[in-house]
Amino acid sequence: MWPAKNTQQYPSQEISTLESSLPNELYDFIFLYLKAIDIIYSFFNLNGRFNNLIYPFLCAVDLSNVDERTLNKCCQTILPKIHHYIKAIKVDDKNIDSIFPLSLYSKIYPNLESVFITKVKIDGKYLSYLKLFKQLLNLKIYFDTEEINKTVSNELCLNLFQSACRLETLFFDQIYVPINTHFIQLCFSVRKLTIKVLYFHHIYILLNKLPSIESVNIAMPCVASHRQQQLLLLEKYIEFNYNQNIPSTLSKLKHFVFYAVFNANYDYLELLLSHCCPNVEYLSLKVYINQFIDGERLEKMLLSKLTKLKVFHFCFRIPVVDSTLNIDDYIQTYKSSYWIDNNHSILCFNQPLHRRYCVFSLPFMFDKFCFVSNDLVNYRSNVNDDILLYSKQNKADMISFSDDTVPYTFELFQIIQKSFPRATELMFEAAHVRCLSDNILHNELVMENIVTVTYMFKQLEFKYFRRLLLLTPNIQTLYILESLVLDVLRKSEDSSFQQLQSACSRIRCVGIGKPSFEYDAVNDYSVKVLFPNAELFGEWR
Repeated sequence: MWPAKNTQQYPSQEISTLESSLPNELYDFIFLYLKAIDIIYSFFNLNGRFNNLIYPFLCAVDLSNVDERTLNKCCQTILPKIHHYIKAIKVDDKNIDSIFPLSLYSKIYPNLESVFITKVKIDGKYLSYLKLFKQLLNLKIYFDTEEINKTVSNELCLNLFQSACRLETLFFDQIYVPINTHFIQLCFSVRKLTIKVLYFHHIYILLNKLPSIESVNIAMPCVASHRQQQLLLLEKYIEFNYNQNIPSTLSKLKHFVFYAVFNANYDYLELLLSHCCPNVEYLSLKVYINQFIDGERLEKMLLSKLTKLKVFHFCFRIPVVDSTLNIDDYIQTYKSSYWIDNNHSILCFNQPLHRRYCVFSLPFMFDKFCFVSNDLVNYRSNVNDDILLYSKQNKADMISFSDDTVPYTFELFQIIQKSFPRATELMFEAAHVRCLSDNILHNELVMENIVTVTYMFKQLEFKYFRRLLLLTPNIQTLYILESLVLDVLRKSEDSSFQQLQSACSRIRCVGIGKPSFEYDAVNDYSVKVLFPNAELFGEWR
């Protein structure tokens, strides 16, 4: 419901009294609790003071997540009055044609610079507007979560990575953008780019066409579809000469972020950074690769050549190629004067199951901390710092556990709880048949900040499932495999099932995973028995 706007109810004397009695700072506080469009509708043109107070909302209009009635009201009564103020608009893809009638686009918003499109489908309405939007300064496209890890059409490259493009900021969320040499052109306008690509050589092609780039955030596949996996295998047979196609010096590039899982070649990443990015000031690398990297190589082959570097964050998961190299020998490579004098605190822990080391800079500046096992407790540091010293700075909001050889211990959960206080999500990708060691099974440790949990194992003894739920008493959202639900329900005669139901009753959303190899079906009624107050949503695999 729109708030009534009736200036007759507010005589000039009353408005004057209101002005004198309430300071501007209080209105700033009030505005935090109102939708932007409601603020405009309620306060626009009351008087000069209120127009100044709401000026930021007139310049940047948020029309995402509004119902049809509200949108129609806005298009009819608000946008025509404030169109000349508007510099940025945020809108859902399904409503884009209501906000931007194609025939009147250039006349409606003469000062428009930025468009943010949300809830976008791969073949959504945004495609019809790319030729118009390339004349903006900023374009951000947030694809729907259902589109995650899909590949968008060539229309993006055909329209946006072109010499006639005016865009300075480009942002694509969730999906992969194909970089085709036949479509992409030299583009001098793009300064900031956030993108996901399928192949590593696409990065070379892309940066060759963006000579004015100042900031890049590039990701490569972490969970690929079957079709994408087939395409990735073909990359081995793609003839691409990295040495001959290395981009010209990217003198303006100061911010470089790169994330990849097992399909990036570190040699060529090192070549790119050390030869083309002399002025990089911020470097963030999160790569899980099949090449061995140590502190000595990082220092001599990369970091020593980036003389303008001010901030370096990294997380590597690397293979242990030499069976004689132990973790103490490895951490020694990060103890040179370069690492110590520049305050580069490093932490490393062994992952013997996968014959890998996980090594990262402190504080941990990435949103996901993955492949965690009990070995984290036996970490090594190049400066002998206690990991807890960085707990307030560590940024991980999701912790992913992956170890099916031994039960997870009390010491592991304790170090996670104390070291990553911002974490709100736990994911168990694999677990031992016992899952939890006795020292956590029989204590009362809780992780109160956790609100989302994912269980990806198929079966679990009842007592461990109950303890996991009691470990996270404030859980709101649970992703769980169908087979695990059935396994728990079969043991519902257990005397402690009532205690389990009490824990489950707090859960508000449950997603049921249905792997293709499962034959038993769990119905909604069965799930409701276990999670009586939860809303069931979607299937995940």
